[in-house]
Amino acid sequence: MVESFLEFYEKNFDDVYRYVYFKIGNKWDTDDIVSEIFKKAYEKYKSIKSNPRSWLFSIAKNTITDHYRKNKNVTLEDNISYFSYHDIFENKFEKEAEIDCLKKSIYSLPKEEIEIINLKYFAGMTHREISQIIQKTEDAVKMKVFRIIQKLKNLVIKCLEG
Repeated sequence: MVESFLEFYEKNFDDVYRYVYFKIGNKWDTDDIVSEIFKKAYEKYKSIKSNPRSWLFSIAKNTITDHYRKNKNVTLEDNISYFSYHDIFENKFEKEAEIDCLKKSIYSLPKEEIEIINLKYFAGMTHREISQIIQKTEDAVKMKVFRIIQKLKNLVIKCLEG
């Protein structure tokens, strides 16, 4: 491995943090979970053989699942919108109505599509990296992202029209 763990950490920390925050919805738990993710990554970093970024996000995904299992009052089967981000869009959009419509539209999507949106736009992952995490081909991920964006566009327009 050419890159040191410190370089790897600095390069990926913000993307992992946004990914976890999107799924957890509060800063305190996100801080703990991100620390745990990088601790696990550090312990196994020298043994990575494939794409380290995809590997890191697989650890993140599994650590979040473990978090929900440990906290039985919050399960993966619950409506994720209740437990997910609150202010993450505030800096990117100016109008509150657009933000509300985008939030509603995202959470009306199936779980797999929400996961892809999170990985692509909050974690900043490439189509190839996402394909390795969700175990689909890169072309399938590209097509899925395109369709999700089209779907979101239509949902937001419909929401804004009332």
